[in-house]
Amino acid sequence: MSAAASSSSAPAAPSPASTTFAPLGAAKTGGRVPRVTLPIPMGATAAQTSADIEAARARTAFDPRAIEECLRDGRIDNEARHKVVATLDKDEVFGDWKKRMAHMNREQKMAMSHKACRRLLEIAARDEWTTHEIVDAATCLDLQNPITIHWVAFVPVIMGQGNDEQVERWGNRAMNHNILGCYLQTELGHGTNVQALETTAIYEPETDTFDLHSPTLSSTKWWAGGSGTTATHGIVQAQLIIAGKRYGPHLFFTPLRSLKDGKLFDGIVAGDIGPKTYDAFAGLDNGWVRFDHVKLPRFNMLAKHAQVLKGGEYVRPPSDKLSYGGMIFIRSQMIDRTGWMLSRGNTIAMRYSLVRRQFRDPDAKDPAEIERSVLSYPSLNRRLVPLLAKSYAYIIAGRRMRTLYEDMAQQLDSGDTTLLADVHVASSSLKAYCTKQALDGIEECRQALGGHGFSAYAGFTSLFPDNAPAVTYEGDNYVLMQQVGRAMLKTLTALEKDPQAAVTNTTAFLRAIDTPNSVPFKAPTSAAEWLQPDVYTAALGLRTAQRVSDLRAEVRSGRRFVDLSWDCVEVARSHAEVVVNAWFSEGVSDDAGRFGEQGTNWLNKLVTLHALVCVARDITPLALPAASGRSLAGYAAGSSILSADAVLHLETAIRGLVEEILPQVIGLTDAFGWTDWELSSALGRHDGRVYEALMADAESNPLNHPQPKDGNPDKAGHYQYGSAQTGKFVSASWRAEIEPLLRAANKAAYEGPIKGDGSKL
Repeated sequence: MSAAASSSSAPAAPSPASTTFAPLGAAKTGGRVPRVTLPIPMGATAAQTSADIEAARARTAFDPRAIEECLRDGRIDNEARHKVVATLDKDEVFGDWKKRMAHMNREQKMAMSHKACRRLLEIAARDEWTTHEIVDAATCLDLQNPITIHWVAFVPVIMGQGNDEQVERWGNRAMNHNILGCYLQTELGHGTNVQALETTAIYEPETDTFDLHSPTLSSTKWWAGGSGTTATHGIVQAQLIIAGKRYGPHLFFTPLRSLKDGKLFDGIVAGDIGPKTYDAFAGLDNGWVRFDHVKLPRFNMLAKHAQVLKGGEYVRPPSDKLSYGGMIFIRSQMIDRTGWMLSRGNTIAMRYSLVRRQFRDPDAKDPAEIERSVLSYPSLNRRLVPLLAKSYAYIIAGRRMRTLYEDMAQQLDSGDTTLLADVHVASSSLKAYCTKQALDGIEECRQALGGHGFSAYAGFTSLFPDNAPAVTYEGDNYVLMQQVGRAMLKTLTALEKDPQAAVTNTTAFLRAIDTPNSVPFKAPTSAAEWLQPDVYTAALGLRTAQRVSDLRAEVRSGRRFVDLSWDCVEVARSHAEVVVNAWFSEGVSDDAGRFGEQGTNWLNKLVTLHALVCVARDITPLALPAASGRSLAGYAAGSSILSADAVLHLETAIRGLVEEILPQVIGLTDAFGWTDWELSSALGRHDGRVYEALMADAESNPLNHPQPKDGNPDKAGHYQYGSAQTGKFVSASWRAEIEPLLRAANKAAYEGPIKGDGSKL
């Protein structure tokens, strides 16, 4: 049994005739216990759901907890994570937090976000949480808040870009929450093009200070989370100018607000930029900030790599690319995060699709035969099972990305930039690819739930919106894809000059462009051959090589690289799939002992399924003959890498894997370890009682009960489980607006008084 299972005991088999419903969890704020209270028979359909999901767990052929313990071994161990989640679940503020948020407006959510910051730190002090436990707690809330930004985008920049004295002075204060920070890079007129940022920091030798200034409307800092109403300090990206010479963007530690009263300092104006699409990040004050000749001491320029000495001498960093470290850090943290968010959607979709039954089997002869689980239909399981594989792929590959970043960071501390280029390319490639795949996958999971998936109770209300901006922030995906394309051409040029030039295991496929048989491959003649790791790995590499070969041909034809941004898209996607496949398979292999023999066996099936789905995603470069001058070395012009039969065998292999994995999907989603509180989903409940949960939430929905009118967020959105008003409430707005409307309309129609049912007296 998984750790998640232990948080919800298996229910006793309910009677379809029962009109008394068991509790659906512990009491929440106000002491009311979630449950269906109307005395109605449960019926066979609702009674069946818990039995279905327990039967599915009984079919699990491995230990989900072993997988969970390994996957969750991140910033904190799994035991500590469950301790944090259990604390939040039982807390007076956070216990029913997620469900209440759906009923709050933007102002209320922002107020609750500030309340969350304070409450989290109170709990952390009381329970002696570590820094990482605080961060995990903040990210569990499904409400982006200033504390999260403080730890993700402020503290790491000080620690990574500040010198020892700056880390001592500011880093420790930030770690202890003596100050709250934000990261101000993007401007109203410039985002991804960091080199063109307009904010200036002009060194003034007579005062030994920098003059920080926003010279234009478009230089206004924009989008920085926490800057609108919260942050006391910010790290500002500004153009360093000394004696009229520009030295490019540098980082400046800048006080924004008084710690005593929150007032902005002289020369600074700031505010919230407004609501975001889908009501996403409603609890985060993404802000605008302007500087009017703000004076900063010379010490305030982060100086781990570049420095300005007294008098104005500029000391260059060992590499101009060392400043990329901050951006690479955040991207490196995003990869496994996308996998975890997709796994939430997948867990909900798998559980609900298993217990949801629709239509009898057309071959059934007994009219009373039970309807089929919708998960058994290929039109559904072919959508969801590959997404399960992607969830695991991004989580495990993302762990490898984090490790690679940490190795690079250690090298950079000593001035060694050996890994910088590779980590930059890998983080750009995976960020662009995984964020889009995960976002699309989350929405696919929601759509797979049918009509109930559109309800906030399904658990996607914040899941999709909070992941939507990831395709843009920390580098627009399509701009990052251009960088990947450029990097592939650069490596290819090095191989043209020297076929023995060094490559990594994620770029070795480039040798196939000009060197015959460097990637051995024979088109599969059966579905079974597609299941061999060397076959699908080679196919992924050859496809990417063909895409890069086509890109090179376009450059050689005279097209400027700046006009090849679209041509780079498939190069980057294919490269990302090579990287994810390599790191996914390596990660499973490296942790095989912890996953257990059977767990490793099923994870390897997911590795294979993920790879085959990736090959099938863009089969054209493999299945169609290459144009003249573009074929890979060893392949004749006009010939294809795959035969038509091989493509059919690929589809057969994918179909067979999905069918083989299908009985294990509940165990594989349990292994993610999500608790019911984290998922906040009536449809994704661990115990499968989906219809009871939907009915209980609908009964107690705040719109069906009297609500406070003072706008206090502490009072908003509370569910009235077990209220005597259930099913009988008449809203005040009905009496104020609808009743007069109907009376006036009926009076005009009947020209006389009417009864409550609309008939004439």
